[in-house]
Amino acid sequence: MIAFKIVRKIGKMLRGGAGKKEIFLGAFCGVLIGFNPVAGLTLALAILITLLLNANVGFTLLGVLVGKGLGLALAVVTFHTGYFIIHSVGLEGFFTTLANAPVTALMDLNVYSMVGSLPFAIITGILFGKFISATVNKIREQMVKAGQHEKVGKAVGNKFSKFLMWLVFGKQKISTADVLAKQSKLLRKSGIILVGIVLVIGIVLEFFLLDVAVKSGLQAAIGAETGAEVDIGKALLSLAGGKLELENLQVTDPDKLTHNLVQIDTLAADISVSDLLRKSYAIDLLAGSTLKRDVLRAKPGALLVKEDKKKDAAEEATEESKEGKSLEDYLSKAKDWKKYGEKAYEYLKKRKDNAESVAKGEKPKATKKAAVADAKKLGYLKAAADLASSRPAWLIREIKIDNVLLGGDQPAQTFQGSELSSHPELNGKPTTIVMTPVGGTEPTAKIVLHFDDPAARHELAANLDGISIGGAIKTSDSFPVNVNDGKADVKASGTFSADELKLPFTIMVHDLKADVEEGKTVMGMDSKTATEVFSSMEQIELDGSLGGSLLSPRVKLDYEKLTANMKSAVVAAGKKELTNRANKEVDKLKGQAGEEINKALESNGAKEATEKAKGMLKKLF
Repeated sequence: MIAFKIVRKIGKMLRGGAGKKEIFLGAFCGVLIGFNPVAGLTLALAILITLLLNANVGFTLLGVLVGKGLGLALAVVTFHTGYFIIHSVGLEGFFTTLANAPVTALMDLNVYSMVGSLPFAIITGILFGKFISATVNKIREQMVKAGQHEKVGKAVGNKFSKFLMWLVFGKQKISTADVLAKQSKLLRKSGIILVGIVLVIGIVLEFFLLDVAVKSGLQAAIGAETGAEVDIGKALLSLAGGKLELENLQVTDPDKLTHNLVQIDTLAADISVSDLLRKSYAIDLLAGSTLKRDVLRAKPGALLVKEDKKKDAAEEATEESKEGKSLEDYLSKAKDWKKYGEKAYEYLKKRKDNAESVAKGEKPKATKKAAVADAKKLGYLKAAADLASSRPAWLIREIKIDNVLLGGDQPAQTFQGSELSSHPELNGKPTTIVMTPVGGTEPTAKIVLHFDDPAARHELAANLDGISIGGAIKTSDSFPVNVNDGKADVKASGTFSADELKLPFTIMVHDLKADVEEGKTVMGMDSKTATEVFSSMEQIELDGSLGGSLLSPRVKLDYEKLTANMKSAVVAAGKKELTNRANKEVDKLKGQAGEEINKALESNGAKEATEKAKGMLKKLF
């Protein structure tokens, strides 16, 4: 049945009433629509123009199939072509203007494959349109000639033949000869009415489906940045009131798909419709409540982009030559921290380069290497040029999230930030992020990013109490101590950049529970004694600094002070242990003496002496 419908559809297209121009327009527009890589304003305009033109719908759908197939097959080619057109032929200023102007900003003309596909779509559309219209026209001419033949005319003139023709080609309103002679108009008579109907339907659907569209768009946008699945429970957008509200935002951790990197109960923001038309978002206040991290998901999320895990051998060699020990030498989970450091390095490096260009009055230059890296992560049909010119693509002037739950024994926090944006170097103000315990005044952490001044270094301060260190410290032959439990109070304050860290810190370790591997010695103590001493330590202070770079952080400790502190702590712990042992011995001796006294008092001699004493007292009194 399906095969018959397909045959009849093809037959109706061959014999039907569409003229040569209608066939060409349908095939040409269909190819343009099919090549379009983004479902946005450009695609909507292409469909509306097709409806306005006198294009045959059947051949339009055929063109869409051809265009879509070629668009997917040529994704890499259209990406490189788009990069060349935007950045290499002097048109970057033109595309920058379009990408920052109202309405045209919504046409995705910063997407490389969108721009790169245009020449291929136009050439392919013209060739395919001419080919398909010429082919159909030729077939029709042959059908007319065959019908004019006397024998053929008799064969197809009977009722049975006409019935078969109707089955294959359907009912024909005008003859094939008239179709060949037909002169089609460029515009459809009812095109304006049809476009108006489609627009009305689109506006109505947009009204009812706006929240769904916003939810889908935000999930895609956030997912493109984080590289993993994003879920939003509910999204509410009021264009009239300029309000955006989100509920149950869950961002999957790309390094642990079973958990959410962050999870926020509610978010609310004021937005501007004029900013939306520029594909730009300026938010005065973004407020939220109950943020959690590392939360187990109901089901694992999906990974959206691939991480490039390759590492330059020269970079590794450079790391080995730097002063100080790496984090891996000290911390068992240093590799997890290093991943975050690598991502931070990429971000800080890009923003610094852009800030230097802005300070010189230049636009940051795009690099082919960075564009290809983005294409490999996001897909060649999605990678886009960064064409923000005079202001950030999005800006949050103030953000506040109450009840941030960091997990563990950490108290609930209040997260506050100011001047957060997509392009902080264009904002002209420093970005500040502060985390403060609920009801407290001293910040748990504070970061100030100075992208407004390329010469300035970024600032970092931290004041973390009660961090669990159980299992976090790595053991070695020189320090065979297994830290089973314990707490650490960390204070740090310094500056950093992508290439240099200067972060002095002080760590106060307390409530330590540790044991030494059997048969090992530490600081001249056997494993049993060392285990008792380490577990008796009240606290120990470590001073040091974090240096190197974000890609290769190095830890330096003040070993002289550490040794002195360790000796003092060990001596104090030893004294405490010896005192405990002495007290135990005294208590033991006291107990033994009491037992002996009780035994002596219960002996026969003691009883006789007691009775004599009682008799003497009676005589006296």
